[in-house]
Amino acid sequence: MLVLFRWCTPQQKLARIQRWSQNILRVFNIQVNAHNVPHLSQVKGSMFISNHVSWLDIFAINAVLPGQFIAKDDVRKWPIIGYLAAQANTVFVSRQRGNGTQGKVDGVATALRNGAQITLFPEGTSTIGEQVLPFKSSFFQAAIDAEAKIWPVLCFYPAKDGGVNPTMAYYGDISLVQSLKDLAAQKCGVIELRFFEAIDATAKERRDLAEHTQQMLATELAKTLERSR
Repeated sequence: MLVLFRWCTPQQKLARIQRWSQNILRVFNIQVNAHNVPHLSQVKGSMFISNHVSWLDIFAINAVLPGQFIAKDDVRKWPIIGYLAAQANTVFVSRQRGNGTQGKVDGVATALRNGAQITLFPEGTSTIGEQVLPFKSSFFQAAIDAEAKIWPVLCFYPAKDGGVNPTMAYYGDISLVQSLKDLAAQKCGVIELRFFEAIDATAKERRDLAEHTQQMLATELAKTLERSR
């Protein structure tokens, strides 16, 4: 991957990312149950909007529908993963306000117009998985400018006895090393991905679009938690 990846065509990169993601999950004996997955032909030039629980979110989504991501600058520094993320044209965003955000929004809009499939975690941070935090709306503007569709996606990590599995979550002060150790000690895990009907972003207001999508995913998460208990 480190030697050949940069020379691959975009289609070859996506195929390799998908296989690599599936293998990463297999190493940790993690099963992905994906529901209502759209066909690849339906999602060209689309943005996926997901809640954020773990670094595993990226691999779970890539294992089903590989594409580009918008991620925090921290990911760029991760060994191997950061390199591959950069090679996959990940858009890295600083935690500081401003810092060229508008230029990156314009870049994402251009990528969407060119048919890219891009995933955004608009909470701006991860949680244990029991709530969906308010969404930051900046990058919703890219979907609006590109007149793209957005596809809400719910990531849920169920525990065997109901509720959420905290071992799978990557939040707070947990380090990547500690997260890897915890996952290695776990016998198996499950990630539930639920895709919802696409929303046309054309002529929408970004804050309204962000709030509507957040409320929808928060409601669906509450329903999912209730069913799991």
